Amino acid sequence: QEEAPDDAVVRKGDEVRISAAMATLTEEQRQVVRLSFFEDRPHSEIAERLTLPLGTVKSRLRLALMKLRAHWEQYS
Repeated sequence: QEEAPDDAVVRKGDEVRISAAMATLTEEQRQVVRLSFFEDRPHSEIAERLTLPLGTVKSRLRLALMKLRAHWEQYS
């Protein structure tokens, strides 16, 4: 089923905003966000995969989400 043109425009706009928001993060923050939200990995698996303490993973995610929220609110 083909996507309606107006839905495609909204989706593309969201993709651009998400990409811009992700660009505000450090590479380390992007890594944990990608693994947690786009690959749906549990925090413990992310910590093991990146050889980081669990607390570091959670801290990076928390800081990243604060940055993403602040960025997103600029455009709302």
